[in-house]
Amino acid sequence: MGGRSTGNFTVSGNLGRFRGEVVDVPSLQAPGFIKAQTQDAKAFPDISSCKAIVLSARAGVPYDGYRFQFGNKRGAFCSFFSSGFKTHFAAPVSDEIQRIVIPLGNFSDCNSDSTGEPSKLCSDDPRVCPDPKTLRNVKTIAVWGEGKAGTVDLDIKSIAATGCSSTQQQQQQQQQQQ
Repeated sequence: MGGRSTGNFTVSGNLGRFRGEVVDVPSLQAPGFIKAQTQDAKAFPDISSCKAIVLSARAGVPYDGYRFQFGNKRGAFCSFFSSGFKTHFAAPVSDEIQRIVIPLGNFSDCNSDSTGEPSKLCSDDPRVCPDPKTLRNVKTIAVWGEGKAGTVDLDIKSIAATGCSSTQQQQQQQQQQQ
């Protein structure tokens, strides 16, 4: 639907660099999106006892369209293209890496295909909240620039779960060291 937005994701030193430009799709008269996504052949760590996702990141310029997504579950009757649990996050402009905490209760699997905005919120409808099966293995994670025109300039040092039970945190630390 237009395909005018452009972006890339590179690794430099110990940082993932998400760069690009989200522009309006002329036929929709609305901003498009860019996305950096990964999946792993081995299972991601179980985050079912955790409270939040934490990004260690910094933005080079202000941008209000950052979104984080995990999993690939499709919300029933919510969207045609969208899958997984997604939410908006604010990335502070800084020279230093910042800790950005995103509570799992902020995520929804019922999001607009055109804007990325949630059609239903987890706080209003528990059916759109992250489910235990997905939290046991998120399968895929993605960072988006979506629904807002502008420059994307985000450095990511790490992505982890936080607020986990102590047993689960020990298992995650062991997996990260492998």
